[in-house]
Amino acid sequence: MKLWLLPMVALSLVACTGNNGDKALTNYQQRLARVLDTPLPNGDLAAPAPLLAERDLKQALPDLRIDLTDAYASRRCGLDTLIGERNSSLGKVYSASKQLSYELRFLQQLAQCLQQRWDSDELLAQLQQVYQQKQLSIDIAFNNMLLTDDTLRKELLGIRKTLPLKDAPGYSETWQALSELTRLQQLIAEQNWHAASQIDIEQQLQRLYQFNFVGRLQFSLRLSQHQLAQLNAMLEQHNSTTLCPGGRDSEQLQILANIFGKYFIPEVQLYTVELSRYQQQLWPLLQQLYQHTPLNTPLQQRFEQHYDGMRTELSHHVTWWQNLNRQCPLALNATVKGP
Repeated sequence: MKLWLLPMVALSLVACTGNNGDKALTNYQQRLARVLDTPLPNGDLAAPAPLLAERDLKQALPDLRIDLTDAYASRRCGLDTLIGERNSSLGKVYSASKQLSYELRFLQQLAQCLQQRWDSDELLAQLQQVYQQKQLSIDIAFNNMLLTDDTLRKELLGIRKTLPLKDAPGYSETWQALSELTRLQQLIAEQNWHAASQIDIEQQLQRLYQFNFVGRLQFSLRLSQHQLAQLNAMLEQHNSTTLCPGGRDSEQLQILANIFGKYFIPEVQLYTVELSRYQQQLWPLLQQLYQHTPLNTPLQQRFEQHYDGMRTELSHHVTWWQNLNRQCPLALNATVKGP
């Protein structure tokens, strides 16, 4: 796309405006506004698409019980330890993620149990019924984790903190955690209880909690779109007629060219390229996880629509520079290519 046609040879010229991308955009906005003697447009950052409340998303798991008179069966299968864990004081207040882990371990153990020889057809039928019911309810447990876990909710709600200009820490850990959760989703669909029960769900959530990368990404996309839209609205008041009447050079044009070379290419463009990379790698994983849930539409708005909006605004901004460069003596031909 023409959006990314600007060469990246100048990326080593990063100016010292702080490490956060929003600071780079703010600095760039302010410099252009001063040179053009134009105030920045007013306008608050719009709120993101709302998410349904946790209480409206959580579903109750069926209350399944094994008759205590069949304690022999639970001991023989190794289910007694799991049943005791669930009935403990901690087990009764399991988080959604721990509940899912328990359900997977129970299914794995019960699947092994059903491979044994049983003298009592009645007892075998009871265990098979429990197994079938657990299979039917595992999707509820998985969705409860996706939709109500505190760490995941924080990531989906977002935090008002942007990602750094480049080399954001936590990207690889976040990608790994989301990849493991999507693998878990696939293993559950395949009813591969052994492999699914081996995934350490808490470890993946800890990785997400440590860096808050997803929550910061969605805020960075939203804020970047907003800042670029403000910038474009400001620049609409200026063109070659006002900046270089008759194609004449000026000190103002030289300063504009300097701002472009020192702040747009190595900072603003770099930042949007980094956000694009993160979005293209992480959003497909999030979409796979949430595509069949009530949060799919608001998450598309929070990630995909703001990403597309950022690219559109950036494209408009590049076009403004290209038009100015063609009609004024900016001498940006080495750094700006036509569409």
